[in-house]
Amino acid sequence: MTTNKKTRLYLYIGSVLTILVVSAFLVILNINEPVEYTRVPFSVLAILTVISCIAMTLFFAKGPVFDIHGQLESTNINAMLLTVIIIIQISFFFEIISVKNQLLNYQVYSDIRNDINVASTYREEKLDDLLESLCKDSITEISVTDMSGTILHSSDKNLIGSTAERTRYTYSFNKKNSIRFRVDPFFVRNKIKSISLNLLTVLVTSVFFSVEIVLLMIMNVSKRMTRRILKEYQDKDKRSQIPEDEYEIIKASLENADVPSALYYIRQIAFLFYFASRLSSSFIPIVAKSLNNPIKGMAATTAAGIPQSAETLLTCSAIFITTVMLEKKGWKFPFISGLLLVSAGTLSSALSTNLFLFVLSRALVGLGYGFCWMTLRNLSLFGKNAKQQLLGFALLNAGIYSGMNCGSSLGAILADVFGYKTVFFISAVFTLMTSVFIIRLENALLPKAKSNETETGQTAKISFNENFSVFLFVILMIAPASIAASFLSYYLPLYFDSMGGSITDVGRSQMLYGILLVYAGPTLSVFISKLKGKSLKRINYVYNLIIALSLLFPVMGASLFLPYISACLLGTADSFGFGVQNNYFLGLPAVQKLGPSKSLSVLSFIKKMLEMIGPFVFAAALTLGYRAGIGALAVAFAIMAVAYFIYSEMMQKSGTVR
Repeated sequence: MTTNKKTRLYLYIGSVLTILVVSAFLVILNINEPVEYTRVPFSVLAILTVISCIAMTLFFAKGPVFDIHGQLESTNINAMLLTVIIIIQISFFFEIISVKNQLLNYQVYSDIRNDINVASTYREEKLDDLLESLCKDSITEISVTDMSGTILHSSDKNLIGSTAERTRYTYSFNKKNSIRFRVDPFFVRNKIKSISLNLLTVLVTSVFFSVEIVLLMIMNVSKRMTRRILKEYQDKDKRSQIPEDEYEIIKASLENADVPSALYYIRQIAFLFYFASRLSSSFIPIVAKSLNNPIKGMAATTAAGIPQSAETLLTCSAIFITTVMLEKKGWKFPFISGLLLVSAGTLSSALSTNLFLFVLSRALVGLGYGFCWMTLRNLSLFGKNAKQQLLGFALLNAGIYSGMNCGSSLGAILADVFGYKTVFFISAVFTLMTSVFIIRLENALLPKAKSNETETGQTAKISFNENFSVFLFVILMIAPASIAASFLSYYLPLYFDSMGGSITDVGRSQMLYGILLVYAGPTLSVFISKLKGKSLKRINYVYNLIIALSLLFPVMGASLFLPYISACLLGTADSFGFGVQNNYFLGLPAVQKLGPSKSLSVLSFIKKMLEMIGPFVFAAALTLGYRAGIGALAVAFAIMAVAYFIYSEMMQKSGTVR
């Protein structure tokens, strides 16, 4: 009974803190707004937060937190917390939209009233220049007309002498004339739309965040409960008192008792790291483009891609170092070292005054990221059997993309509110704080991999055609897929910036990509796994053709909506394409003869190197223009996929390669 009370209290405190964090972020999102805009919504938010905390108090005091066997009801806990968080945000959403709509319309009328007062004091000969200076975001044109409606003075001099169109914003200017205002009909709508999208982004990311926090709390509680059950089960006096229907629960606990804590918490570790480190990911090219470039003659779009490439290059260098460190020092040393480097590089990014220093800072981030990324990948190998290792990889991917979704989208919103430097500082602090979570976990050495190379793999000769087939697959299939990764991290920030979009648009597009990657992947993978023979093989070509198609959407028009479709298509393609492409590569005859261990290392290195040159490929394409360049790249990727398809079909018919 005492244990259950402590568990309820622990979960209650964690849930309340989650609610407070979400509410605090809603306040931060609107902290720079005028008091008359936020007074009522903030009051409503405070009341809703208190009510939600009371509801959680009642739930954890008397609610169905445990089932009849004493096990945690994680579904009930998640459902309760998500329900109150969604109610808070939806209520706040409608309240703040209502107030903002009223204030924006009032602002338009205030601008008009002020303009009338100013115009009435000016001489007629200076009125045209004055009217032009009075035009604001909401007011697109101001005219003075006579009693017959003929325009005498206007902010648009081309209209002088013409007959004014009717508008509801017409006021008496003096006894003989009237002053007419043309108001942008989309001004209020666009402002409301921007706020709505920000609040919707916060809603989606808060759901991701809350789910991860609840899972973390439940994992902690489950670990303690498992230890207690095992202790009772191992006690001879208490073993006979355990009911028969609890046998399966105890058996499952025994099977999972020896799972290393690093593997047990791999999803939470990945989430915390990627959430903290990806806060600044959506605006790196924009910052690079704006900094002083000491290299004369270099295009701004090329300069914008250098930091990302430097980051990837240093990540590649960490691939080979990390495995040695894991085997000799254990997983905590390279991971904490990586956290320190990422934090230092992010802090240095905020302080960089020119492109050279910024590139060095991002290279430092890349080195640290490489240590953390390779450590997380290798943590899955800590499993005692294939089942545990497979589970580790699944949990790792869930943690990575949940963290990336939350980090990139929330970081973009914070950048719009507080600026880029502030987000860099926040990211550096949060990355450093991640080390606090893992310090209490036990260290473990990575088991040295046994050689899986067969005598055949070491001695068999690889024919020229087999080698050439691998080379073409890398150039024509893997290269486009790897380079396309720069579409989200390099091209979209520059595209939205050039089109007048905001950095939050970049964050939202990356969030959509991540959501589809996480949730579309399992469904599509089940469908694809049922395919056989040529149908399964040709999914590779479908994958690359979808990538090419996704790059074509920005070419179709100047709408800010089109890049979102591109991000969705790219997320859908990558959700199944990563695995399909890897399996095809590892199944090529030359790769099979090389051996699975070396093949995976080579594939990882190839992909990272191709990702490194991705920004430069996009920069070269952008010399043709933001739309023409990306269109040319899309066509090139499609031609490459078709070329490999033709080559593969010809080789298969001749029986040379598969």
